[in-house]
Amino acid sequence: MTTLKLPFLRPRAAPPAPLPPAPLLLTLGALALSMGPYLPRFPLWLGALVLALLAGRALISLRGLKQPPSWTLVVAALLIGRGIVVAYSTLAGRDGGTALLVLLVALKTLESGRRRDLLLWVLLGYFLTASQFFFDQNSGVALYALLCALALTAALTLWARPAPLLAASTSPRAALPALRQSGRLLLQALPLTLALFVLFPRPDGPLWQMPVVGGSSSKTGLSDSVTPGSVSSLAQDDSVAFRATFQGQTPPQADLYWRGPVLEGFDGRRWRALPPVSGVQASGSGRAWRYRLTLESSGQPWGLALDVPTRPPDGTVISGNLQLIVPGGVNTRRQFDLESLTSFRYGLLLSPDQVERDTYLPAGSNPRARALAASWTRLPPEARVAAAYRFFQTDGLSYTLTPPLLDSPDAVDELLYSSKQGFCEHFASSFAYLMRAAGVPARLVTGYLGGVLNNAAGGSPYLIVRQADAHAWVEVWLSGRGWVRVDPTGAVSPSRLSGGLAAALPQSAAASLERGEGWLPALRLRLDAFQNAWNEWVIGYDFSRQQGLLSRLGLGEVGGARYAVALALLLVLGLLPTLLLRARRRGDPLLLAYRELGQCLRLPMDETETPLDYARRAAAARPQQAERVGAVTREYLDLRYGPAPALTPAQLRAFRRRVRG
Repeated sequence: MTTLKLPFLRPRAAPPAPLPPAPLLLTLGALALSMGPYLPRFPLWLGALVLALLAGRALISLRGLKQPPSWTLVVAALLIGRGIVVAYSTLAGRDGGTALLVLLVALKTLESGRRRDLLLWVLLGYFLTASQFFFDQNSGVALYALLCALALTAALTLWARPAPLLAASTSPRAALPALRQSGRLLLQALPLTLALFVLFPRPDGPLWQMPVVGGSSSKTGLSDSVTPGSVSSLAQDDSVAFRATFQGQTPPQADLYWRGPVLEGFDGRRWRALPPVSGVQASGSGRAWRYRLTLESSGQPWGLALDVPTRPPDGTVISGNLQLIVPGGVNTRRQFDLESLTSFRYGLLLSPDQVERDTYLPAGSNPRARALAASWTRLPPEARVAAAYRFFQTDGLSYTLTPPLLDSPDAVDELLYSSKQGFCEHFASSFAYLMRAAGVPARLVTGYLGGVLNNAAGGSPYLIVRQADAHAWVEVWLSGRGWVRVDPTGAVSPSRLSGGLAAALPQSAAASLERGEGWLPALRLRLDAFQNAWNEWVIGYDFSRQQGLLSRLGLGEVGGARYAVALALLLVLGLLPTLLLRARRRGDPLLLAYRELGQCLRLPMDETETPLDYARRAAAARPQQAERVGAVTREYLDLRYGPAPALTPAQLRAFRRRVRG
């Protein structure tokens, strides 16, 4: 009987042999480690699903179960991808894109059955590790990424072992030699990494930007509107808003007003930002403070600067109300070099439309506050401001983190004559209300006040400004003086202006905010100093910093002759550990001892031939010596790749005797 063979009909390939469970589980663990930082950012259902997929793959390996058909994985990917689109509205942004990537990697583990598939796991793990920097680039993320790289490289060394040794790796202890080898590889790469980081040409600006949708890692901090309680809620948030490193002396506490959104619209309860008037000029005098500002990601379009910046840094603009604006928003950590004057005048002329906007009050609310303000209308504007400030000093108001809820339509009357407890935005809002009722243009300014000076590391001291330092104050317009800052919180609690938030609160309320003395606050400041150095020299190492460093080192400009020589020299030095290791391997005593077997058998071993290949060739050419060749080869592989510690001289001498005997 003749069998018809058609070219498009091929026999089904035999299923691959099952992979050894221990290396597979170790690789799965390294992959899970690289996925770890993403899971808290995902919706609960998606994080639980990813963990379930990884656990299912581990169970398949341990129990020897059958893997699901490929079509079920395709259907699952489509359905879950639809869920990701619903959760994030798009797959094009950072959050939706990384969620889809993690999902597909988790599904990929369920269809893998060959060694090359496990190598793909490791490659995807490296990609997931690098993608962590889309969310944050602080030193902690870098250390975690290094841990992931160590685990993934260890998995890679496991799968690079010969098949017999890989199959014999049945214990988790097999990961220890792989981890040691991974550590050595990473250390060998360190000099070259540093050389490339310092000298590789830096672009003058980002090469590209990823759209950020629903950035979960940003601290939004200040808003473009204020209602009673919105600023006091930030006082419980001790995360860093920004850091400032001054050239020389740090300004006094009374001048540390970091200007944020300016709020002029008022509906009786909520203050909101309005489009600023263009063309407002500021003039200043006195000392100019120069500093580098490192803003944490907020997703908001405003920067923070001391009143008043002399000029906007590159990539920013200054609005008509002196607010520093970052077009596109602060979506990643950003650094700006600024110069500010704390003694200044601006807005000397105010149009009738501006006067109307900044004196507007809704009709029919807060009758007692209106009556109080009406009693000042016969006074000059400066005297009205002074009268309101004295009223705040003598009204018995108290400063607290937990003011009572002001839900009355007459919230200003309730604060001034009933509850008498508030936070900075309560006092600023009420003061601005009284000023407008008295006919003085007024508006709210939000930002931050003060900061903690950190010189724990012994380097350049810098200010740490936290979300808890958020503050609100008032600007009033006076003829001949323009906009003038008035901080009514100083009338209620002068210590808030001079000593920070903790100094203004009762001891029990300030306990959680005190940075104080002791080993824990000191450790915290040292860790923050390390983070600040990381921001300065790693995250902030841009084209200008690189050019400045090269100039100080006498290497000239990027691309010049001296630069090219230095780059080539450092690359050679960076590659030197690898070259020395390769030279050492060419003279490796264990391999040289094994090659003596070829001399004994009068069947020389080829330079490119592996011990396993040579053993097969020698067994075929010298069948009477096949048993001896196999025993010597197994011992060589065990000494080279086995879980035992490093080769000792006694083991090497014993191995040479067996080769020669």
